[in-house]
Amino acid sequence: MADLDKVIDLIDDDEVVQVTADMIGIPSITANEGMGMVNYMEKWFKDLGVPVRLYPTGDGRANFFADLGATEGPGRYMFNGHMDIKPVDGMIVDPYAAEIRDGKMYGRGTCDMKGGIAGVMCAIKAMVRAGVSPKGGITFFSDIEEEFAGGNGYYWAKREGMFDGYEGLISCEPTLLEVQLGNRGAYVTSFETKGRSAHSGLAHKGINAVQNMCRFIEEFQKLPYLQVENEWFGKCTLNFERIQGGLYLSAVPDHCTASVDSRIIPETPPELVHKQVHDLMARLNKDEGLQVSECAPPEGWRPPQAFKLKAESIPADHALTKRVASAVTKATGDPAKITACPAITIAMVLIEMGIPAIICGPGSIEQAHTEDEWVEVAQLPKAARTYAALMAGM
Repeated sequence: MADLDKVIDLIDDDEVVQVTADMIGIPSITANEGMGMVNYMEKWFKDLGVPVRLYPTGDGRANFFADLGATEGPGRYMFNGHMDIKPVDGMIVDPYAAEIRDGKMYGRGTCDMKGGIAGVMCAIKAMVRAGVSPKGGITFFSDIEEEFAGGNGYYWAKREGMFDGYEGLISCEPTLLEVQLGNRGAYVTSFETKGRSAHSGLAHKGINAVQNMCRFIEEFQKLPYLQVENEWFGKCTLNFERIQGGLYLSAVPDHCTASVDSRIIPETPPELVHKQVHDLMARLNKDEGLQVSECAPPEGWRPPQAFKLKAESIPADHALTKRVASAVTKATGDPAKITACPAITIAMVLIEMGIPAIICGPGSIEQAHTEDEWVEVAQLPKAARTYAALMAGM
Protein backbone atom coordinates (compact mmCIF):
# COMPACT_ATOMS: atom_id res chain seq x y z
CA MET A 1 0.00 0.00 0.00
CA ALA A 2 2.88 2.37 0.75
CA ASP A 3 4.36 1.78 -2.71
CA LEU A 4 0.97 2.28 -4.33
CA ASP A 5 0.39 5.64 -2.62
CA LYS A 6 3.94 6.73 -3.37
CA VAL A 7 3.58 6.01 -7.07
CA ILE A 8 0.17 7.68 -7.36
CA ASP A 9 1.42 10.78 -5.53
CA LEU A 10 4.19 11.18 -8.12
CA ILE A 11 1.72 11.70 -10.99
CA ASP A 12 2.10 15.30 -12.16
CA ASP A 13 -1.29 16.48 -13.45
CA ASP A 14 0.17 19.25 -15.61
CA GLU A 15 2.69 16.86 -17.13
CA VAL A 16 0.00 14.37 -18.19
CA VAL A 17 -1.89 17.19 -19.92
CA GLN A 18 1.28 18.51 -21.58
CA VAL A 19 2.35 15.09 -22.85
CA THR A 20 -1.11 14.63 -24.37
CA ALA A 21 -0.88 18.02 -26.05
CA ASP A 22 2.63 17.28 -27.34
CA MET A 23 1.43 14.11 -29.02
CA ILE A 24 -1.67 15.77 -30.47
CA GLY A 25 0.78 18.05 -32.28
CA ILE A 26 2.37 15.04 -34.00
CA PRO A 27 0.41 13.98 -37.12
CA SER A 28 0.05 10.18 -37.19
CA ILE A 29 -2.82 9.41 -39.54
CA THR A 30 -3.53 5.73 -39.82
CA ALA A 31 -1.51 3.79 -42.41
CA ASN A 32 0.66 6.90 -42.75
CA GLU A 33 1.82 7.32 -39.17
CA GLY A 34 5.43 8.22 -39.86
CA MET A 35 8.00 8.13 -37.04
CA GLY A 36 7.01 11.24 -35.08
CA MET A 37 5.15 9.41 -32.33
CA VAL A 38 7.79 6.67 -32.15
CA ASN A 39 10.58 9.21 -31.79
CA TYR A 40 8.71 11.09 -29.05
CA MET A 41 7.99 7.93 -27.04
CA GLU A 42 11.49 6.56 -27.58
CA LYS A 43 13.08 9.69 -26.10
CA TRP A 44 10.64 9.66 -23.15
CA PHE A 45 11.45 6.12 -22.13
CA LYS A 46 15.18 6.33 -22.83
CA ASP A 47 15.35 9.40 -20.58
CA LEU A 48 13.82 7.20 -17.86
CA GLY A 49 16.27 4.38 -18.52
CA VAL A 50 13.45 2.11 -19.68
CA PRO A 51 14.45 -0.16 -22.60
CA VAL A 52 12.51 0.19 -25.83
CA ARG A 53 11.97 -2.06 -28.83
CA LEU A 54 11.14 -0.77 -32.32
CA TYR A 55 9.80 -2.97 -35.10
CA PRO A 56 9.96 -1.04 -38.40
CA THR A 57 7.53 -1.97 -41.16
CA GLY A 58 9.89 -0.90 -43.93
CA ASP A 59 7.74 2.03 -45.07
CA GLY A 60 8.67 4.70 -42.56
CA ARG A 61 6.56 3.38 -39.66
CA ALA A 62 7.19 1.16 -36.66
CA ASN A 63 5.40 -0.60 -33.83
CA PHE A 64 6.75 0.45 -30.43
CA PHE A 65 7.39 -1.40 -27.16
CA ALA A 66 8.83 -0.26 -23.82
CA ASP A 67 9.58 -2.78 -21.06
CA LEU A 68 9.71 -2.05 -17.34
CA GLY A 69 10.97 -5.10 -15.46
CA ALA A 70 11.04 -8.65 -16.78
CA THR A 71 10.51 -9.42 -20.46
CA GLU A 72 9.92 -13.13 -19.93
CA GLY A 73 8.55 -15.41 -17.25
CA PRO A 74 5.32 -15.16 -15.21
CA GLY A 75 3.55 -12.09 -13.86
CA ARG A 76 3.87 -9.84 -16.91
CA TYR A 77 1.15 -7.40 -17.99
CA MET A 78 0.77 -5.26 -21.11
CA PHE A 79 -0.70 -1.78 -21.50
CA ASN A 80 -1.71 -0.70 -24.98
CA GLY A 81 -2.46 2.52 -26.80
CA HIS A 82 -2.44 2.83 -30.59
CA MET A 83 -0.50 5.76 -31.99
CA ASP A 84 -2.53 6.22 -35.18
CA ILE A 85 -5.44 8.60 -35.60
CA LYS A 86 -8.31 8.98 -38.03
CA PRO A 87 -7.93 11.41 -40.96
CA VAL A 88 -8.57 15.06 -40.15
CA ASP A 89 -10.66 16.01 -43.20
CA GLY A 90 -13.79 17.92 -42.24
CA MET A 91 -12.71 18.77 -38.69
CA ILE A 92 -14.04 22.08 -37.37
CA VAL A 93 -11.23 22.47 -34.81
CA ASP A 94 -7.50 22.61 -35.45
CA PRO A 95 -6.66 18.89 -35.36
CA TYR A 96 -3.13 19.42 -34.07
CA ALA A 97 -3.44 22.46 -31.79
CA ALA A 98 -4.59 20.69 -28.58
CA GLU A 99 -6.55 23.84 -27.73
CA ILE A 100 -8.07 23.80 -24.24
CA ARG A 101 -11.45 25.49 -23.75
CA ASP A 102 -13.99 25.04 -20.95
CA GLY A 103 -12.13 22.11 -19.46
CA LYS A 104 -11.81 20.22 -22.76
CA MET A 105 -8.80 19.59 -24.97
CA TYR A 106 -9.67 19.57 -28.67
CA GLY A 107 -7.84 17.84 -31.52
CA ARG A 108 -7.53 14.58 -33.42
CA GLY A 109 -6.43 11.85 -31.05
CA THR A 110 -7.27 13.69 -27.82
CA CYS A 111 -9.89 11.07 -27.04
CA ASP A 112 -8.83 8.25 -29.37
CA MET A 113 -6.34 7.73 -27.89
CA LYS A 114 -3.27 9.81 -27.15
CA GLY A 115 -4.69 10.82 -23.78
CA GLY A 116 -4.57 7.17 -22.76
CA ILE A 117 -1.01 6.83 -24.06
CA ALA A 118 0.05 9.87 -22.02
CA GLY A 119 -1.49 8.29 -18.94
CA VAL A 120 0.57 5.11 -19.34
CA MET A 121 3.77 7.03 -20.04
CA CYS A 122 3.35 9.18 -16.95
CA ALA A 123 2.42 6.17 -14.81
CA ILE A 124 5.61 4.37 -15.82
CA LYS A 125 7.58 7.55 -15.07
CA ALA A 126 6.01 7.62 -11.60
CA MET A 127 7.04 4.00 -11.05
CA VAL A 128 10.62 4.80 -12.01
CA ARG A 129 10.76 7.95 -9.88
CA ALA A 130 9.32 6.07 -6.90
CA GLY A 131 11.88 3.31 -7.31
CA VAL A 132 9.11 0.71 -7.47
CA SER A 133 9.78 -2.32 -9.65
CA PRO A 134 6.97 -4.59 -10.86
CA LYS A 135 6.97 -8.11 -9.48
CA GLY A 136 6.92 -9.44 -13.04
CA GLY A 137 7.09 -7.02 -15.93
CA ILE A 138 5.10 -4.20 -17.47
CA THR A 139 5.19 -3.71 -21.24
CA PHE A 140 3.78 -0.71 -23.05
CA PHE A 141 2.83 -1.48 -26.65
CA SER A 142 1.89 1.31 -29.06
CA ASP A 143 0.72 -0.02 -32.40
CA ILE A 144 0.15 1.39 -35.85
CA GLU A 145 -2.83 0.92 -38.15
CA GLU A 146 -5.40 0.17 -35.45
CA GLU A 147 -7.83 2.49 -37.23
CA PHE A 148 -7.37 0.50 -40.44
CA ALA A 149 -8.16 -3.03 -39.20
CA GLY A 150 -4.84 -3.62 -37.41
CA GLY A 151 -3.19 -5.83 -40.03
CA ASN A 152 0.27 -4.32 -39.50
CA GLY A 153 -0.41 -3.49 -35.85
CA TYR A 154 -2.00 -5.77 -33.28
CA TYR A 155 -2.62 -8.60 -35.76
CA TRP A 156 1.08 -8.40 -36.70
CA ALA A 157 1.92 -8.61 -33.00
CA LYS A 158 -0.27 -11.68 -32.61
CA ARG A 159 1.36 -13.39 -35.61
CA GLU A 160 4.81 -12.64 -34.21
CA GLY A 161 4.00 -14.03 -30.76
CA MET A 162 4.35 -10.64 -29.05
CA PHE A 163 1.44 -11.37 -26.70
CA ASP A 164 2.56 -14.82 -25.65
CA GLY A 165 3.18 -15.30 -21.94
CA TYR A 166 1.39 -12.21 -20.65
CA GLU A 167 -0.99 -12.50 -17.68
CA GLY A 168 -3.31 -9.81 -18.99
CA LEU A 169 -3.70 -6.62 -21.01
CA ILE A 170 -5.20 -3.20 -20.31
CA SER A 171 -6.33 -1.31 -23.39
CA CYS A 172 -6.40 2.43 -22.75
CA GLU A 173 -9.11 3.16 -25.32
CA PRO A 174 -11.66 5.80 -24.24
CA THR A 175 -14.25 4.50 -21.76
CA LEU A 176 -14.81 7.51 -19.45
CA LEU A 177 -12.68 5.38 -17.11
CA GLU A 178 -15.42 2.78 -16.99
CA VAL A 179 -14.12 -0.78 -16.72
CA GLN A 180 -15.16 -2.50 -19.94
CA LEU A 181 -15.22 -6.29 -20.05
CA GLY A 182 -14.60 -6.74 -23.75
CA ASN A 183 -15.73 -5.89 -27.26
CA ARG A 184 -18.66 -6.38 -29.52
CA GLY A 185 -17.83 -8.46 -32.56
CA ALA A 186 -18.29 -7.30 -36.13
CA TYR A 187 -20.03 -8.34 -39.30
CA VAL A 188 -18.37 -6.12 -41.91
CA THR A 189 -18.83 -6.79 -45.59
CA SER A 190 -20.29 -5.40 -48.81
CA PHE A 191 -23.13 -6.27 -51.17
CA GLU A 192 -23.97 -5.58 -54.78
CA THR A 193 -27.14 -5.48 -56.81
CA LYS A 194 -27.25 -5.75 -60.58
CA GLY A 195 -29.85 -4.18 -62.82
CA ARG A 196 -30.34 -3.12 -66.43
CA SER A 197 -29.65 0.34 -67.79
CA ALA A 198 -32.22 2.37 -69.70
CA HIS A 199 -32.91 6.02 -70.51
CA SER A 200 -34.64 7.88 -67.67
CA GLY A 201 -37.46 8.72 -70.09
CA LEU A 202 -38.04 4.96 -70.41
CA ALA A 203 -37.09 4.01 -66.86
CA HIS A 204 -39.70 1.25 -66.82
CA LYS A 205 -37.62 -0.55 -69.45
CA GLY A 206 -34.64 -0.84 -67.07
CA ILE A 207 -33.98 -2.48 -63.71
CA ASN A 208 -32.85 0.03 -61.09
CA ALA A 209 -30.00 -1.46 -59.04
CA VAL A 210 -30.09 1.41 -56.50
CA GLN A 211 -33.78 0.85 -55.76
CA ASN A 212 -33.11 -2.86 -55.41
CA MET A 213 -30.34 -2.14 -52.92
CA CYS A 214 -32.68 0.10 -50.96
CA ARG A 215 -35.17 -2.76 -50.83
CA PHE A 216 -32.46 -5.10 -49.54
CA ILE A 217 -31.41 -2.60 -46.86
CA GLU A 218 -35.04 -2.15 -45.82
CA GLU A 219 -35.42 -5.92 -45.25
CA PHE A 220 -31.96 -6.25 -43.66
CA GLN A 221 -33.10 -3.95 -40.84
CA LYS A 222 -35.78 -6.50 -39.89
CA LEU A 223 -33.40 -9.44 -39.38
CA PRO A 224 -33.95 -11.31 -36.09
CA TYR A 225 -30.38 -10.96 -34.82
CA LEU A 226 -30.90 -7.20 -34.44
CA GLN A 227 -33.59 -7.79 -31.79
CA VAL A 228 -31.44 -9.85 -29.38
CA GLU A 229 -30.09 -8.12 -26.26
CA ASN A 230 -27.16 -8.75 -23.91
CA GLU A 231 -26.81 -7.59 -20.29
CA TRP A 232 -23.53 -5.76 -20.93
CA PHE A 233 -23.51 -5.03 -24.66
CA GLY A 234 -27.15 -4.24 -25.32
CA LYS A 235 -28.36 -4.92 -28.88
CA CYS A 236 -26.35 -5.26 -32.07
CA THR A 237 -25.86 -2.11 -34.10
CA LEU A 238 -26.34 -1.73 -37.85
CA ASN A 239 -24.61 0.86 -40.02
CA PHE A 240 -24.78 0.84 -43.80
CA GLU A 241 -21.77 3.11 -44.07
CA ARG A 242 -21.49 3.53 -47.83
CA ILE A 243 -23.68 3.15 -50.92
CA GLN A 244 -22.69 3.85 -54.51
CA GLY A 245 -24.45 3.38 -57.82
CA GLY A 246 -25.32 5.05 -61.09
CA LEU A 247 -23.70 5.25 -64.51
CA TYR A 248 -24.34 8.84 -65.56
CA LEU A 249 -27.23 11.29 -65.62
CA SER A 250 -30.50 10.36 -67.31
CA ALA A 251 -29.78 6.65 -67.03
CA VAL A 252 -31.15 3.86 -64.87
CA PRO A 253 -28.27 2.53 -62.70
CA ASP A 254 -27.33 -1.03 -63.61
CA HIS A 255 -25.09 -1.62 -60.59
CA CYS A 256 -25.02 -0.62 -56.93
CA THR A 257 -22.75 -1.51 -54.00
CA ALA A 258 -23.35 -0.97 -50.29
CA SER A 259 -21.03 -1.62 -47.36
CA VAL A 260 -22.27 -2.61 -43.91
CA ASP A 261 -20.65 -2.46 -40.48
CA SER A 262 -22.76 -4.29 -37.92
CA ARG A 263 -21.41 -4.69 -34.37
CA ILE A 264 -22.62 -7.93 -32.85
CA ILE A 265 -23.05 -9.38 -29.35
CA PRO A 266 -22.10 -12.78 -27.88
CA GLU A 267 -25.55 -14.23 -28.53
CA THR A 268 -25.33 -13.44 -32.26
CA PRO A 269 -22.06 -14.90 -33.57
CA PRO A 270 -21.08 -14.09 -37.15
CA GLU A 271 -22.16 -17.54 -38.35
CA LEU A 272 -25.72 -16.83 -37.22
CA VAL A 273 -25.73 -13.36 -38.80
CA HIS A 274 -24.25 -14.74 -42.02
CA LYS A 275 -27.00 -17.35 -42.30
CA GLN A 276 -29.77 -14.82 -41.70
CA VAL A 277 -28.30 -12.43 -44.28
CA HIS A 278 -27.82 -15.11 -46.93
CA ASP A 279 -31.30 -16.54 -46.32
CA LEU A 280 -32.64 -13.03 -46.85
CA MET A 281 -30.73 -12.60 -50.11
CA ALA A 282 -31.97 -15.97 -51.37
CA ARG A 283 -35.57 -15.03 -50.59
CA LEU A 284 -35.37 -11.59 -52.20
CA ASN A 285 -33.62 -12.95 -55.27
CA LYS A 286 -36.22 -15.69 -55.68
CA ASP A 287 -39.36 -13.71 -54.85
CA GLU A 288 -38.48 -10.23 -56.07
CA GLY A 289 -35.58 -10.72 -58.53
CA LEU A 290 -33.30 -8.30 -56.69
CA GLN A 291 -30.02 -9.87 -57.91
CA VAL A 292 -28.28 -9.08 -54.62
CA SER A 293 -25.09 -10.86 -53.56
CA GLU A 294 -22.15 -10.43 -51.20
CA CYS A 295 -19.01 -8.89 -52.72
CA ALA A 296 -15.59 -7.51 -51.82
CA PRO A 297 -15.49 -3.99 -50.34
CA PRO A 298 -14.93 -1.18 -52.86
CA GLU A 299 -11.23 -0.61 -53.49
CA GLY A 300 -9.67 1.78 -51.01
CA TRP A 301 -12.68 1.80 -48.69
CA ARG A 302 -11.54 -0.92 -46.32
CA PRO A 303 -9.01 -3.72 -46.45
CA PRO A 304 -9.93 -6.03 -49.34
CA GLN A 305 -11.42 -8.85 -47.28
CA ALA A 306 -14.62 -8.85 -45.24
CA PHE A 307 -14.18 -9.50 -41.55
CA LYS A 308 -16.64 -11.30 -39.35
CA LEU A 309 -15.59 -11.48 -35.72
CA LYS A 310 -17.38 -12.80 -32.66
CA ALA A 311 -17.76 -10.70 -29.52
CA GLU A 312 -15.15 -11.33 -26.82
CA SER A 313 -15.32 -10.58 -23.09
CA ILE A 314 -14.23 -11.74 -19.66
CA PRO A 315 -16.55 -12.17 -16.64
CA ALA A 316 -17.52 -9.26 -14.42
CA ASP A 317 -16.12 -11.17 -11.45
CA HIS A 318 -12.79 -12.00 -13.12
CA ALA A 319 -9.71 -11.14 -11.06
CA LEU A 320 -8.49 -8.62 -13.67
CA THR A 321 -11.89 -6.90 -13.76
CA LYS A 322 -11.81 -6.51 -9.98
CA ARG A 323 -8.21 -5.32 -10.05
CA VAL A 324 -8.88 -2.58 -12.59
CA ALA A 325 -12.09 -1.56 -10.83
CA SER A 326 -10.17 -1.21 -7.57
CA ALA A 327 -7.54 0.95 -9.28
CA VAL A 328 -10.21 3.23 -10.76
CA THR A 329 -11.80 3.67 -7.34
CA LYS A 330 -8.41 4.40 -5.76
CA ALA A 331 -7.55 6.95 -8.45
CA THR A 332 -10.87 8.74 -8.71
CA GLY A 333 -12.53 8.25 -5.34
CA ASP A 334 -15.67 6.98 -7.07
CA PRO A 335 -16.99 3.42 -7.41
CA ALA A 336 -15.95 1.88 -10.73
CA LYS A 337 -18.67 1.31 -13.31
CA ILE A 338 -18.57 -2.02 -15.15
CA THR A 339 -19.70 -1.88 -18.79
CA ALA A 340 -18.72 -3.27 -22.20
CA CYS A 341 -17.19 -1.69 -25.28
CA PRO A 342 -19.41 -1.12 -28.33
CA ALA A 343 -16.40 -0.96 -30.65
CA ILE A 344 -13.49 -3.24 -31.56
CA THR A 345 -10.18 -3.01 -29.72
CA ILE A 346 -7.02 -5.03 -29.19
CA ALA A 347 -8.69 -6.58 -26.12
CA MET A 348 -10.71 -8.80 -28.44
CA VAL A 349 -7.54 -10.33 -29.88
CA LEU A 350 -6.07 -11.13 -26.47
CA ILE A 351 -9.29 -12.58 -25.04
CA GLU A 352 -9.66 -14.82 -28.07
CA MET A 353 -6.14 -16.08 -27.31
CA GLY A 354 -7.15 -16.90 -23.74
CA ILE A 355 -5.42 -13.86 -22.21
CA PRO A 356 -7.72 -11.69 -20.06
CA ALA A 357 -8.06 -8.08 -21.15
CA ILE A 358 -9.88 -4.98 -19.91
CA ILE A 359 -10.55 -1.66 -21.64
CA CYS A 360 -10.25 1.49 -19.50
CA GLY A 361 -9.19 4.93 -20.59
CA PRO A 362 -9.91 8.68 -20.54
CA GLY A 363 -12.49 10.23 -22.83
CA SER A 364 -15.67 8.88 -24.36
CA ILE A 365 -16.04 6.89 -27.55
CA GLU A 366 -18.84 9.33 -28.38
CA GLN A 367 -16.14 11.91 -29.12
CA ALA A 368 -13.89 9.53 -31.10
CA HIS A 369 -13.64 10.20 -34.86
CA THR A 370 -15.79 13.34 -34.59
CA GLU A 371 -15.34 16.70 -36.30
CA ASP A 372 -14.50 18.38 -32.98
CA GLU A 373 -12.88 15.49 -31.11
CA TRP A 374 -12.12 16.33 -27.49
CA VAL A 375 -11.27 14.88 -24.10
CA GLU A 376 -12.16 16.23 -20.69
CA VAL A 377 -8.85 17.51 -19.32
CA ALA A 378 -9.65 16.38 -15.76
CA GLN A 379 -9.84 12.77 -16.92
CA LEU A 380 -6.23 12.69 -18.12
CA PRO A 381 -4.50 12.68 -14.71
CA LYS A 382 -7.20 10.38 -13.34
CA ALA A 383 -6.29 7.87 -16.04
CA ALA A 384 -2.58 8.20 -15.19
CA ARG A 385 -3.36 7.56 -11.52
CA THR A 386 -5.48 4.54 -12.44
CA TYR A 387 -2.63 3.03 -14.44
CA ALA A 388 -0.13 3.90 -11.70
CA ALA A 389 -2.31 2.15 -9.11
CA LEU A 390 -2.45 -0.92 -11.33
CA MET A 391 1.27 -0.95 -12.05
CA ALA A 392 2.23 -0.55 -8.40
CA GLY A 393 0.42 -3.80 -7.63
CA MET A 394 1.79 -5.77 -10.57
